[in-house]
Amino acid sequence: MKKSLSVFVALVMVLSLFAGVGARSARADVTLTVTPSGNFVGGIDARGATPVDAVGTVASITDGTHAVVDVTRVGAGRFGATPNVSVLRATVATSTDPDWATSGDQSITFGGGYTFVPGDSITVAAATTNGAGTIISCNTPTTLAQVHVTTAAVGAIGPAIKKTVGTTFSTDLTWEIAGSHTIAFTTTAGLNALDVLDVSMVWAVAEVPAVAFLMLGGAVTAGNVASATWQDTTGASHTASYTVVAGDTLATVTTRLIDAINAVAGANIIATNASASAIMLTQRVAGTVGNGRKLTTGTTAIAATLTIRTLGGLTSPVLVEMGKTVQLVAVDPTGAIVTATWTSSLPAVVTVNAGGLMTAMRDSGVVLITASHGIYTGSFVVIPISPQTITRLAVGLVPARLKVAGQQQFGAIGASTAYGSLDYTTQAVWTDTLRVAAVFSVAPAQGLLTYRAAETGTVSAHAAGLTTTVTVKINDAGAVTIVKVHVVPVVPKRVVVLTIGSDIVMVDGRATIVDAAPEIV
Repeated sequence: MKKSLSVFVALVMVLSLFAGVGARSARADVTLTVTPSGNFVGGIDARGATPVDAVGTVASITDGTHAVVDVTRVGAGRFGATPNVSVLRATVATSTDPDWATSGDQSITFGGGYTFVPGDSITVAAATTNGAGTIISCNTPTTLAQVHVTTAAVGAIGPAIKKTVGTTFSTDLTWEIAGSHTIAFTTTAGLNALDVLDVSMVWAVAEVPAVAFLMLGGAVTAGNVASATWQDTTGASHTASYTVVAGDTLATVTTRLIDAINAVAGANIIATNASASAIMLTQRVAGTVGNGRKLTTGTTAIAATLTIRTLGGLTSPVLVEMGKTVQLVAVDPTGAIVTATWTSSLPAVVTVNAGGLMTAMRDSGVVLITASHGIYTGSFVVIPISPQTITRLAVGLVPARLKVAGQQQFGAIGASTAYGSLDYTTQAVWTDTLRVAAVFSVAPAQGLLTYRAAETGTVSAHAAGLTTTVTVKINDAGAVTIVKVHVVPVVPKRVVVLTIGSDIVMVDGRATIVDAAPEIV
């Protein structure tokens, strides 16, 4: 009987693939591990004119949407987002503190004459880009304050300090011409004569930083050294490390390694927590995905971790179209597929459910998917992309380090004109012509062939309007091979009417006599 394997037994086999074999995973103690996601991905150069903020002083208000402005510094680049004009009023305070050139919380020294109030937004004059920040607290009323610098000053700093009293919006091209002009605004409400206007200008094509991830796992032992080595934008290498002390937890080691990375001067990198035991590294790197900047790690002893791949066999990083789902699989050091706990660093961009099924919610970004199983952890980078038109669908065998008797996973990999490897194993509808063996087309094991006897037949994947069929041979030893790939050409639909008597039709390029009754169409 074809498909003599009952539905109940088949489902039991599927569940065993994703759960039961976890009992075979090794349970030996491991030491601290630091695992990189791979090279930095996603970096894009900023392009266009180097942005220079336009600056002008209000001479007079013409009407509700126009004012006469003396443009003292012409703008370059593209106008920033709404609101792009900061309205500044002069104060008697001054500052030439070099810390204005560094973003973040800074202790800023001022010349006297201005009483600071926490929450005030202030600006310091600078040759290219004015520095801007918010008063956090006051050490002395007029000479020293803690300032959160939101815009680092570029060029010679100071001395004038102005207070931000409001914002408006303008894209008038006369900001690119020095001198006195009538300039259009969305509104001039709140503008006064002598107010200084700072117009934010940006790159024509914005810079996109490249990112990579570090995943920490294993047992934390005093004396272990966790380290990371990366290349900056010139290709020069930098290393940061942390030595574990008694009482440290994995979260503590993660935090201390982040601090060590951020303390490396001139490394052009920012380390942040992607999750409790994962670090996201952000770096401005020229080029696009695959820019070649390297990321490596080291510990006093490297232990095995989970290996994560897609159901169709793709390894990190993978591209996933917005709206599409892809099944992930976690493999322990013995080669067994195990049940894992899954998390996403950015669930708003890519979600992952308890079974490892991920869905791209947006069409851009870089997301770290992490999996944990007992003492083992693993990470996987996902890059969402816009929906694609699939032009090719390939069906192949997915290799397994630990062979499970009577089971073989097939993968369906799609390709578009822009991207060559998109996992469609989960998206595909799977069928076969095998007498006893069966290929599953239900989650979470689409493309899984279960068999118990030698035979030959076909397995087909149907996805994105395409069908690919392969001839599969199962030998007496239980080995599964693909012996032929069937190419199915797409031809225009035709209606052939067979008349009484004999007709001659073309079948596979050969003239063939067909006897048929007239009602066959």
